[in-house]
Amino acid sequence: MLNNNWNIFKNINELSQKLANDILSDAESSIKSKNSFKIVLAGGNSILQTYEILSNSKSDWGKWHIYIGDERCLPLKDKERNDHNINTIWLNNSPIPKKNIHFIRAELSAKQAVSHYETTLREVEIFDLTLLSMGEDGHTASLFLGHQYNASSDVIIVNNSPKKPKQRISLSYARLNRSNKIFKIISGSSKCNAVGQWLNNIQLPINQINGDSEKVYLSRDALP
Repeated sequence: MLNNNWNIFKNINELSQKLANDILSDAESSIKSKNSFKIVLAGGNSILQTYEILSNSKSDWGKWHIYIGDERCLPLKDKERNDHNINTIWLNNSPIPKKNIHFIRAELSAKQAVSHYETTLREVEIFDLTLLSMGEDGHTASLFLGHQYNASSDVIIVNNSPKKPKQRISLSYARLNRSNKIFKIISGSSKCNAVGQWLNNIQLPINQINGDSEKVYLSRDALP
């Protein structure tokens, strides 16, 4: 039986529209109360349609501050980087000020990238909203099942990713959990097994991050 914070959609189109609407609503509320909106973006394909909808939406974009959950250690503008799709679909043509876009500089050495992002995040006590997508094995960001990570770090190096590239930079469980809200996005039949494990209370990376509150956006094709 699904919890009442699980929202099931007929397809990715309906999911993406609802998710985009909820993000915009949260942004409006946050800007009214705090004059800013700090959001962590997810990589992966499930979220891309949402970013396209946001690119054609209205908001007080000057008050948005954009962060990212993880990045692959690849050269700048490499098409396999998470920020490549996000920039191409949305941010390159967005009125969000470039100084408000805080991405992981994975083109640097891994240690330099971690140090740079840790410095960036010192200005952020808590994220207003964090978006998380889920891989076929239940991983989220670049946090993988069976891997041990430094619990005291905000930003970590992942050296043995089961998916290429092997080296990545990711926000830690602890840092992602410092969020007012977590929105989790799952679509595609390849996710059915991991969703089934999640519903059976098997510990996966995706269900170890909950923030102060969480909401799950699930397309029907991902139901086991």
